[in-house]
Amino acid sequence: MSERLQRRSFLAGLWAALSAMFGANMTAAAANQPPQKAEGREGRAGIHPWLGDGEQVTADVVLDGKVVAQLNDTATLPGLKKLPALVFDLPPGLKRLQLRGSLRDAEGRAGSFSKTWTVRDMAPISAPLYDGSRPMIERVRAFAEKTELAEVAAPRLPAGAAAEAAFQQLERRLYVQLPAPLRQLLGEADIKIDDSYFLAPQDLGTVSELLLKGWDYTRSGGPTALDTLLPETILARYDRSVAVFIEVGDGLGALAWDPAGVSLHEPANTWGDKGNPGARPATPNEGVWYWLHQEHIDEPELLLDEEYQPKSAEAALTNVFQRFALSQAAYPETEDELVIDTAHPRNLLQLSFDGPKKPRLWFRSYDYHYSLY
Repeated sequence: MSERLQRRSFLAGLWAALSAMFGANMTAAAANQPPQKAEGREGRAGIHPWLGDGEQVTADVVLDGKVVAQLNDTATLPGLKKLPALVFDLPPGLKRLQLRGSLRDAEGRAGSFSKTWTVRDMAPISAPLYDGSRPMIERVRAFAEKTELAEVAAPRLPAGAAAEAAFQQLERRLYVQLPAPLRQLLGEADIKIDDSYFLAPQDLGTVSELLLKGWDYTRSGGPTALDTLLPETILARYDRSVAVFIEVGDGLGALAWDPAGVSLHEPANTWGDKGNPGARPATPNEGVWYWLHQEHIDEPELLLDEEYQPKSAEAALTNVFQRFALSQAAYPETEDELVIDTAHPRNLLQLSFDGPKKPRLWFRSYDYHYSLY
């Protein structure tokens, strides 16, 4: 059995055990959490149709035999969108979700469809990460202990050194004030997810320093010169941004924080979501978080909420665990299974079609390429 299949088998067994032991309590706890700013509400889902230009889908949304909403959407641009075409509540203990309706193509030809999925809720695994009553470091520790999808150890610091001294030194050097959730997370733990990891306090620096010292780029001259590869605005962003998490996989990537924030209508550079209005400035001095990767080094992917404003520090740091840890447990086991997560503030359910009568609905909130929520 391959390593990936072994991991998926382990996670499926883990989910079943946790559902039996903790499912009811965790679902109730998730439902009682207060709404999180700019992250939607708990126990809700959005359907995001992926249609061709001019195609129209109309469908009833049926939850455990009860019609709760109707989807009616016509695509003006192809691809997945950040904003859902329909939002509806996910009731506790949901067992089945059915879509029944029709798909009309750009020429007016229509075909009807009806499909039912068996629902699997990831809340027993994910709920600790969304427990707003606990400090973030405690949420991460609880999540790691329950799932083993992340490793949390004592912080890596030189003998006799303190995390606070490293933070203050960096802040003086860069003339910034690091976000409090970041200070807490890095100051109290060394965190790894597979081969990827958060940087230790003494190893923090700018993105440009990371690219030059660790990723073999040069400042100028040659095919890997930053001043050749990057627009001036992106190079300036990398010069002032703090890199905090290193992705080790198909090439190198990182999560970083830019204290300067965004400019109005700045491209988000997220995969899909064509025709979006671009970024909107939010709270002054809170900056913007983003992902960068070697494969598209000149297009950092901004982490924006559904109003296209920068996500909070807690939401951005949580995205690390969504993108690299929870994504490992979010695969459906069969074509007729729909994974959801009632602990997540908003479930991104992509609706696409393999044919007029063959709808496909799948959970993408934890997909590596879709940081839309």
